[in-house]
Amino acid sequence: MELFKNTNYDFLGKKWPFIIASLVLTVAGFGSIAAKGGLKYGIDFKGGALMSVKFDKAPPIEQIRKAMSEIKGETSVNEFTGGGTGNEVEIGTELQEETQLNTNRQKMEEILVKTFGQPNSGKLDFNNASKQALVEKLRDPLARANVAMSEQQLQQLARTWWITGTRVRRDWLRILIDCHPCPA
Repeated sequence: MELFKNTNYDFLGKKWPFIIASLVLTVAGFGSIAAKGGLKYGIDFKGGALMSVKFDKAPPIEQIRKAMSEIKGETSVNEFTGGGTGNEVEIGTELQEETQLNTNRQKMEEILVKTFGQPNSGKLDFNNASKQALVEKLRDPLARANVAMSEQQLQQLARTWWITGTRVRRDWLRILIDCHPCPA
């Protein structure tokens, strides 16, 4: 069985139309870059602060943008979609100078806490909590659930959770903390 009967194609005979088309597209690309005022570099090339924030319900993007307008310099607020990243936004600022970057980072946190925070909620910030804070947070819920653990076992449990990923730690700890006296 023969798929191709004539395999003699003159590719080089048709090179000039393709070279011209390639040059036209290249010039159009450079013209587009020039017309838009140059390349727009992202945070990877410019530098700056990038913060991912997860909300318990759909994040109010416009309210976040309005709140972040207090920060000096250009800020961007983007919502994550798909891939199990619901209710999450990414907030970025461009790099002014190193001291301004730290100020922007701190200001971003202050604005988020002031606008959306629940300061006396009793929730533990897993991204910034120490292992000892994790032990303290686990002690009472485990005792309420009648789970007998020695201090050494509790320390080992906290260390194991600390080593594992944040998401696993957060989900299991939420289950334990919300577990009011219930039949085990």
